[in-house]
Amino acid sequence: MNIKKIDLVPFYGFLSGVSLVGAASRARTKLNKSIMTAINELQDDEKALAEENNGTVDENGSVNFEKPEDKLAFVKAQVELRDEKVIINETVKEQFARLRNALEQYDKELKDNEAVVYDKLLDALEEEK
Repeated sequence: MNIKKIDLVPFYGFLSGVSLVGAASRARTKLNKSIMTAINELQDDEKALAEENNGTVDENGSVNFEKPEDKLAFVKAQVELRDEKVIINETVKEQFARLRNALEQYDKELKDNEAVVYDKLLDALEEEK
């Protein structure tokens, strides 16, 4: 499964809030574990990018720059980084199919950003057919 890095946090949040049971819940849990690993790697990469561009990262994760041009260079590199795709593999046979089927049958109302995330997530899962 290929996921743009910018979609990692929204996918994780959406999946965490979806009510699933049985094998679909297990598939979600395994996917979220892989997504969290990718999120942690992204945070490390963004911290390294900030430091490469003369930025400092405080204990809250805020990045500070002394020069505006350093901030601009960082933001440009960050946008490129977040546009990259992460490859997430199934850890259990048919994991993605189970989750895709459960989400296709999901009958709770989705609004605004939640509906957009749902659509993007299903697109990513459908690519795995």
